[in-house]
Amino acid sequence: MHSLFKQLVFFLVMTLTAADKAAFDAESMLEAPRRSAVVSNPLGNLGIFIESNYSFADHKYNSGIYLLNESTRNHQELLVHGKSNKALTWITDSAFLYAREDNSSSSSILLFDVNNRSERIIYNHNSSISDIRIGEKNNHYRIVFSSVDNSLVKGPSNVHVYDHLFVRHWDRWNTGSRNTLYFIELDKKTENSNYFEISSEKAIDLLKETGLESPVEPFGGLSDFDSNYDKLVFVAKDPKLNPATQTKTVVYEINLNTRNLKSLSTAKGACSSPRLAKDGNHIAWLEMQTPQYESDQNQIMVYESESGAKKHIARHWDRSPSSIEWGVFKGGEPGLFAIAENYGKQILFFVSIFHHQVIPMTEEHSVSSISVPKSSSLWLTKSSLINPPYYAKINVETLNESVLLENNVGLSPTSYEEIWFPGTHGHRIHAWIVKPESFDKSKKYPVAVLIHGGPQGSWTDSWSTRWNPAVFANAGFIVFALDPTGSTGYGQRFTDSIALDWGGKPYKDIELGVEYIKNHLSYADSEKMVALGASYGGYMINWIQGHPLGRQFRALVCHDGVFNTLNTFYNTEELYFSIHDFGGTPWENRVIYERWNPSNFVNYWATPELVIHSSKDYRLTESEGIAAFNVLQYKGIPSRLLVFEDENHWVIKPDNSLRWHKEVLSWILHYTKDCNANEDETF
Repeated sequence: MHSLFKQLVFFLVMTLTAADKAAFDAESMLEAPRRSAVVSNPLGNLGIFIESNYSFADHKYNSGIYLLNESTRNHQELLVHGKSNKALTWITDSAFLYAREDNSSSSSILLFDVNNRSERIIYNHNSSISDIRIGEKNNHYRIVFSSVDNSLVKGPSNVHVYDHLFVRHWDRWNTGSRNTLYFIELDKKTENSNYFEISSEKAIDLLKETGLESPVEPFGGLSDFDSNYDKLVFVAKDPKLNPATQTKTVVYEINLNTRNLKSLSTAKGACSSPRLAKDGNHIAWLEMQTPQYESDQNQIMVYESESGAKKHIARHWDRSPSSIEWGVFKGGEPGLFAIAENYGKQILFFVSIFHHQVIPMTEEHSVSSISVPKSSSLWLTKSSLINPPYYAKINVETLNESVLLENNVGLSPTSYEEIWFPGTHGHRIHAWIVKPESFDKSKKYPVAVLIHGGPQGSWTDSWSTRWNPAVFANAGFIVFALDPTGSTGYGQRFTDSIALDWGGKPYKDIELGVEYIKNHLSYADSEKMVALGASYGGYMINWIQGHPLGRQFRALVCHDGVFNTLNTFYNTEELYFSIHDFGGTPWENRVIYERWNPSNFVNYWATPELVIHSSKDYRLTESEGIAAFNVLQYKGIPSRLLVFEDENHWVIKPDNSLRWHKEVLSWILHYTKDCNANEDETF
């Protein structure tokens, strides 16, 4: 009863009027529904997803697996309650599998029957299960799932010895555990029931003694492997190369009948998103040609198993898809559905494997995931700068799109717009402008310039609980989120142009953006501007601090930024990143490292700066933040250091995130109020 009451309260909150939504702030953003990608059943009439809602009153998540029926739109039914559920995968039109973590050392695969709303355990495993794929033939099923093998972990958990890299990666020390793919078999007992029995005594580790690990750390998941009844395709790091200095991953195929393993790809860079076609004969994947470059263009490859022939699809397309799925387009044309950044949005495209045409399918907001049923409509997971993840369907024949489940808790559609302004070398620079919900064009507002990380990244029309422009806007700012040179979604040459030039063209683009604000935004108070950035954006904050543009801002915020470019190599874990972007190691091309080194310009630092860093950030270590704070304090510049001991490169935990927002907003509000910008008051 208590659960039903909480759901009713949540429903009422979701139906607030536009006037009520003016109260949107960091806390309401962090308590908004967090949804996984929706997964359609094969028939295409039902979808399942995981939704989590955090409560600051209870300091915990309320999570569950929900059912969505296309015939009852904007209605979700709770099927399974609990925070530890994941890996949703349909096995029939009316039953799905999911994984549940029982404790820190075991998990289970369960089958949920939608017809009678019942579930039962299919298999117990001695480690955490992350993702599941299913293949079927004649009512016999083969299940491939990703998990962790801890059999090679040795010694006490707080003592580590290393003879090779990685020593640590992202936010954890390398302890000897490895990601791997397991295999079990199920039999369906009767044609018209959802009753299955396991026919495997124990899951088989398909990668044992191969030297391969999949999914690929630190962010690999379901997109790293695919399977049908007879085959498994997956990506893994090349075991012959140093993983810290090379990006190369290889597409492999395992015959599930013979267990034979073979490699399919020959690219020198990273491969991703391997996908098996329904015919079992064609395999597609994305591959990068440039070694040591994680932001190279993803190019589409198609491999034919019978002949061994490979071909490059849509070679002329100057975008970099992040994911692909096999499917059928208008008139039954086979091809691939691809999601790619395009001018500040993540767009769904159809790519013809025969004619090599690339056709945009969506226009509004950003698509983060698609689910491809047998019907003529795809299920989409979408979001925008003002809408958390919501679900829609798009008909592949008409391209008509309809919303299945809304998620309206952000700002109104009129609160943001996109603009272009002239940048360096004749490039046009894209930016989003986000305004307060109570915006009055006759008034003037302080300006928050947001600089994204990457540096090969983008401000897209999508939702995030980190660096959400709507939160800054509703705190009273005009938000100017721009994509300078090096950003993604504007062609590969534009992305590549930041290499060897970190503080060059991007800095000039930001300068030109500030000039655009002064000359074209009558409602922007150019005397009250602040700049904020994370990762590379944090690097740029420290670079701006030592250059003339820094004096045009009343305050700066640097989150997990770079203070000394030499340390982007010496202290990080993924060494290939700096090797590519700075043209070698510090001893091979020190002149470039020094040219764009913020620490070489500390004599010019003068603007108040908030420095934020996290202790588990092994990408850019906390010593970078402490070094910047040391300089600011020594020079007597108003400054503050905020440290999260239990976060990585991102601040993810809701209570930490709320503190982050309170500190950041209080800092920039203080320095944009009507007072001496250099006052060092306690606030």
